[in-house]
Amino acid sequence: MPELRDKAVKSFEPATDVNIYAIPYLDKVREAARQKRLAAELAAGGKNAKQIKAEQRQAARIQRQKERRQAEVAKGRNPNKKRGRQAQIFDEWDELAKEERLYKKLRNKKITEEQYKELMRGSTKYDSRASEGDDEDMDL
Repeated sequence: MPELRDKAVKSFEPATDVNIYAIPYLDKVREAARQKRLAAELAAGGKNAKQIKAEQRQAARIQRQKERRQAEVAKGRNPNKKRGRQAQIFDEWDELAKEERLYKKLRNKKITEEQYKELMRGSTKYDSRASEGDDEDMDL
């Protein structure tokens, strides 16, 4: 937009957490062709594939950070506030306990290794199903 080139916008922040490869076309034929082309690029493993994967990882990391901040706010904590040493120690013990529970579920074949890795990264994709009592019939 050439008309905005010389304008100074102070409150503008570019969106860094948008995964442009996840935005679908409205036209189903174009979207199918895009998905096919994207899969071919990823399979070829060229420069574009590395860039695409890096952008996807970056977007996922930023999304996880936002989810963690929202979870902190939901718990009534201020994520900007520096936590005391005692609170940090408690958080680390809670995190260790979570890791132990997940490893036990993995060892007892209640969850798959993929689910274990996903939950260890902090995703809540499987949390609601994993915390219920019917872990045996989890088909993902």
